[in-house]
Amino acid sequence: MLMRIFLLFLAVLLNFCSLGQAEEVKGNSCVNCHSDMWDEIKGSVHSQQGIFCNKCHGGDPTQADKDLAKAPGTGFIGVPDKKQTMELCGTCHSDVSIMNFYGTRTDQLAQYKTSHHGKKLLEEGNAKVAVCSDCHGYHEVLKVSDPNSSVYPSNLPKTCAKCHGNEKLMHSFNLPSDVFDKYKNSVHGKALFEKGDTAAANCASCHGSHGAVPPGFREVGATCGKCHINEKAHFQESVHASISDREKFSECFSCHSNHDIQPSSIALYDQACSKCHTPESPAFQQGQKIKTILQKAENDLRETRAVVKQAGIEGFFIEEEEALLEEAKSKVLEMQPLQHKLIYNELASLSTASDAKIKEIKTSIEGKRAGLKWRKVGLIVLWIFILIMVWALNSEYKKIMAEEKTKQKNGK
Repeated sequence: MLMRIFLLFLAVLLNFCSLGQAEEVKGNSCVNCHSDMWDEIKGSVHSQQGIFCNKCHGGDPTQADKDLAKAPGTGFIGVPDKKQTMELCGTCHSDVSIMNFYGTRTDQLAQYKTSHHGKKLLEEGNAKVAVCSDCHGYHEVLKVSDPNSSVYPSNLPKTCAKCHGNEKLMHSFNLPSDVFDKYKNSVHGKALFEKGDTAAANCASCHGSHGAVPPGFREVGATCGKCHINEKAHFQESVHASISDREKFSECFSCHSNHDIQPSSIALYDQACSKCHTPESPAFQQGQKIKTILQKAENDLRETRAVVKQAGIEGFFIEEEEALLEEAKSKVLEMQPLQHKLIYNELASLSTASDAKIKEIKTSIEGKRAGLKWRKVGLIVLWIFILIMVWALNSEYKKIMAEEKTKQKNGK
């Protein structure tokens, strides 16, 4: 009963709020004239907070006469240019007293001014660059957390591609226009678009959003390191780290590229190493040793996983072997980030530990199979013994019965 009363109260409250907003819109001359735009505005995060046309475009929405609504002194702007758009959005979004209640950051405008977009606009007056509305939309601005938002993680790369996939526009900035095509086929793009993993790296993850800039030579490692923490830590202990400090080797990028990053593979020891090292060089040979031990560890783990699975199919209890398999797997997984050190002995140590677990698994399963084999042999011997005993008893029984019949016959 209390729940029904609560739901009824909530419905009345929501209806009252919507009536209040409808009443406000009803007396808004902007909406009366631009009713087609109201369909876009009414679902936006702004209209839900009572922010309507005049907040951005100026004018007096209480005047029914068009000339009076746009008269001097009303602050009417009409269609703001890109610089005005930036400043208009910043009017609210930089005001702590306004945005504090929504838990929204107020440094977006300051960040934008440091971005390549902002500098091109403010310092060079280039109006081709993106401003707030190019990314978030104009009237239909939605919350970033809304899956329909143009800046929701799964939509963001396509939003960036509206400009960065425009060959003519990118040519004017001497930038490539195939970035999105490369990204969507990368390990990050496939995780985002095919697997729906919104935690996968997108444009903003690496370049930033409001303060978007391409990572410089030294910043690439820090950018990738935000997600790939262990890989970065191990790289700092490698021989490449000092070369990277001298800007002769780009951390991460030199081996993995950037937008079209593919899943990590031991094939990189052939492809990436050969960019800098000749096949005869000690450094290349060291890479080949590391490649071999990684390949062996992965192959052994895959083979052992199949052995354990088969043992389960055969009906063995494999709980202990599965636990050992997880331990072996953890050692192999540790080798993945550790390889960035390029220290063979440390990888060999983990490989040895994994081999020990794998050997224990195989020995255990072989023991169980051998035990089953001898149990089968024992069972066969037992059945043979039983059959012999049955035959012997049956023969003895027939003999006794025959003798009994003879006695009965002689007795007559």
